[in-house]
Amino acid sequence: MSFCQTIHTEAVEDIMLLELRPGVSSLADQNVLNELEAIRNLRRKIGCHKLIIDLKEAPFFGSSLLELIRVLWNDVSSDGGRLVLCNTSPVGLEVLAVSRFDRLWPMTDSRVKALALLGSASNVAAWPMNLRELIAKYDHGPTQLRDAISGLSSIQLRIPAPPGAWSVFQIVCHIADFELVYADRMKRVVAEDRPTLFGGDPDVFAAKLAYSQRNLEEELDVIMSVRREVSRFLKTLSPNDFERTGQHSADGPLSLMRLLERIAGHIPHHVDFIERKKETLFKPQVDSK
Repeated sequence: MSFCQTIHTEAVEDIMLLELRPGVSSLADQNVLNELEAIRNLRRKIGCHKLIIDLKEAPFFGSSLLELIRVLWNDVSSDGGRLVLCNTSPVGLEVLAVSRFDRLWPMTDSRVKALALLGSASNVAAWPMNLRELIAKYDHGPTQLRDAISGLSSIQLRIPAPPGAWSVFQIVCHIADFELVYADRMKRVVAEDRPTLFGGDPDVFAAKLAYSQRNLEEELDVIMSVRREVSRFLKTLSPNDFERTGQHSADGPLSLMRLLERIAGHIPHHVDFIERKKETLFKPQVDSK
């Protein structure tokens, strides 16, 4: 969502996330307040009672931003909701401490922790923090992937970079394939007693499953849909359920926790590769004479 000039808005499950765009940390940036009503109306329209405000692009701020946060906090509080701030700079922390707002608004040092703190199912609040952070990381993966490939042309997506390596498009197809594999594994570990979990060779999948014929948006939709569906049933479980195990054909016993750790880290792992590939893709080409 990008109807606002100074604030990016995003929905993650039943949480609305606001992120200041770069360059809006002026101590008296009236543009921030000019978009307040649009944000309030949007929150009411989509029915979000939980807000995260990500301040990583605001190294310093003043009364305008404080007023926006205060009004939004009043709104969600009156609806029985909650507000969390994340990535607040040292200067920002001082401003909040002087104004005593730090006593009202919970703060974390990362978006993942903020998502985990709010949760989106009633029993998630009883989970240990490491498990809440893990499910938040899992939920955030599809957005992280979309952000990483944003701005790449259809040609750049398909260029092997460096030569001989997978293209970004092939990486997306690979991620979509193994979302389905891990969804099946996690469901069967929950539903069955020590099921057998079979491995899969990524290179064989890439060679046999028509990656060149597939559609980018369909692949991204698969990733998002699978994670949303799996996340919903995982959030109904107790912490003890994450100790249930399956028997992997190559790796031996794997707990539900370990399976979730692996797949939650899968997209960040490949995003690191994509970021390095983009350095090659965007590098100016020099004609050889």
